[in-house]
Amino acid sequence: MQEFGFIVGASSACVFYHPDEHLICSVHGDDFTTVGPKSAPDNFVNKLKTKYELKEAARLGAGEEDSKEARVLNRIVRWTAEGLEYEADPRQAEKVIQELGLEGCKGVATPAVGHSFEEIRKDEPIDQSQMTNSRALAARCNHLSADRPECQFSAKEVCRFMSEPTKMSVEALKRIGKYLTKYPRLVYHYPFQDGVDGVDVYVDTGHAGCLRTRVSTSGGCVLVGSHLLKSWSSTQPVITLSSGEAELSGVVRGGAVGLGFLSLLADLGVILVLRLWTDSTASQGMCARQGLGKVRHLDVQELWVQQRIRNGDFALYKIAGEMNPGDLFTKGSLTAHRIQMLLSLLGCAYRTGRALSAPTLRRTTSSSQLPKVKWSDYADNAFDEQHSEDEVSDVLKRVGLPHAKRECYKPESKKEAYPEEKEAKDELVEEGVRLGREQRGRGGLPRRLRRREGKKK
Repeated sequence: MQEFGFIVGASSACVFYHPDEHLICSVHGDDFTTVGPKSAPDNFVNKLKTKYELKEAARLGAGEEDSKEARVLNRIVRWTAEGLEYEADPRQAEKVIQELGLEGCKGVATPAVGHSFEEIRKDEPIDQSQMTNSRALAARCNHLSADRPECQFSAKEVCRFMSEPTKMSVEALKRIGKYLTKYPRLVYHYPFQDGVDGVDVYVDTGHAGCLRTRVSTSGGCVLVGSHLLKSWSSTQPVITLSSGEAELSGVVRGGAVGLGFLSLLADLGVILVLRLWTDSTASQGMCARQGLGKVRHLDVQELWVQQRIRNGDFALYKIAGEMNPGDLFTKGSLTAHRIQMLLSLLGCAYRTGRALSAPTLRRTTSSSQLPKVKWSDYADNAFDEQHSEDEVSDVLKRVGLPHAKRECYKPESKKEAYPEEKEAKDELVEEGVRLGREQRGRGGLPRRLRRREGKKK
């Protein structure tokens, strides 16, 4: 890439910028995604062909010969007259619904629901045989939540129980599956925009939201104009004693993410300013002062925000709690109307149907989903009659034996025995055997040992 005139990004080595051609390129493994004027990508592709064998999947644009929809890392990107659209791989939601057995069930309007102290007290771990499947579903939901911001809090809560899944975590998984049944598709809208002067980071915190451990949750999102670029929901590592301390941790996390995006945009030739938005007056006061103040139990590593604000690296502003989109990532008791309103602030909307270029999910039944039958379920004379090969294969598959079809089972061939090596002769052993035979075990010591004994005497 550097031979072609690209500059490697300082914040990320996977980002490249060509100042003369005005090309921006990101590399993920062997996948190249490039943005630039119409003629510049042609020159770049011709140069790449001199080095590698490559295949151009699609080229999005406004021209008649350009594609209008393509897949980038299995995500769907669509070109429209108003701008670009982006959505997650639909197979992820379909796989969650299929694995939970919720196909055709009635959906719900929210991905999470709150629990009482009594329900938490009665919670208990699930059976050991179900834990692997539960962990796999939790990981899939976590992967999907990167493209479904309204599911990030609920997926994060489920992943907290991956070490020891409980019945409540399984119910939370089913809640996410029912929500995806009702709203399987969420589309990001990125309209064409001009005059963007900064990166806006909205942060929020749910103080002591976990009734089990009383830890808080930090959440936020990064927007450039009206374009949502990143969102997160994470559990704070320590217990905070006040909502102001929890909000300060959220501001610290948002400031770190925002500064990282400023560095990334600078690698792409885009220079913007950073603005942080919070609905907490207490955290705003802590960031405006110098030092700890009256709050004595804060870690000094969080006070770098004060210096950055004084230096003018970014500014911290107040926003009304009702209009803070960060509220979507810190609470699980939001109503359906509230979720849709916050999604609209982020430029996201539900949509029915399925993308034209979206890959389809394989509808194969795995052996783990087949009903298990024990041999004790059959009567004593159940196998007296002769059965066909297909009937026998069906029984073997239901019981769960490793060979579903008898003709596919091949016994292991016998291995030839390793040749035995003859041991080297030991004269002392052979002499002892000879003396034992001659004297019948009463011959005493060998001759050379007798000489040694005589010398000692």
